Amino acid sequence: MISLKTPTNTGDMSNHRDIIITTSWDDGSPSDIRLAELLIKYHIPATFYLPINNLERRCLGREEIISLSRDFDIGCHTYHHIDLTSISIHKAQKEIMDGKQELEQIIGRNVPSFCYPLGRYNDSIVKIVKECGFTGARTIRLHTRCISNPYKAGTMVTTKQYQYFFKRYLLHTVAAKDYGMIGFIFKKGLFLKRWDRAAAESLDFIINNGGIWHLWGHSWEIEANNDWSKLERIFRLIDVLPREALKINNSQLFLMYRGQQS
Repeated sequence: MISLKTPTNTGDMSNHRDIIITTSWDDGSPSDIRLAELLIKYHIPATFYLPINNLERRCLGREEIISLSRDFDIGCHTYHHIDLTSISIHKAQKEIMDGKQELEQIIGRNVPSFCYPLGRYNDSIVKIVKECGFTGARTIRLHTRCISNPYKAGTMVTTKQYQYFFKRYLLHTVAAKDYGMIGFIFKKGLFLKRWDRAAAESLDFIINNGGIWHLWGHSWEIEANNDWSKLERIFRLIDVLPREALKINNSQLFLMYRGQQS
């Protein structure tokens, strides 16, 4: 059984069963199709968190969602990709449940995972997500290599440029209270590096120390920044990881956590 509890903070780890690799991608941009092709090429599982109608930009249509669902886990990202903390509880519940039900109708199976649009949530929103039947929900907190609450699941690294979000990521690191990770991040100066270097070095840290390495991002942002070659370099690193490193999607991760807690 793979442990999702806090990994050891010191020493080398010879038991690669404690390594979990997962990726997730938000907003349902048409460029998700190009991203999916890369993920397939390098044998990397992923969860795509899709809104039905993204108010900010064009998103995948019904047939594209069906096609994506044949190879990947599909998660809910509300119906309209809206900040749930900015609307009433009743409207938030409708956004979440309508998004879930519409996705399930499109792909013909359960949608067990949720992602908070813009990373914004509060205790009331978390309660609604639970009541809607999701097994877990992803946030945008970084530098988190274990799960303490499946409805506030953090990540390790993002495809955003670190230097533009220094204060936010610093707070994420401190809040995680993972002193081994904190020491590593400051020693390596990860805040000052490109996202792909931060991804590569944090992946190496997980390989040697254990835990969950979770990469998240937006394909539209990769497209806008012309970061496809950087992303592919990271995918190559994932593809050649030891066989014992477990590569799973977010829904499998949440189910594994719940199984260990029962």
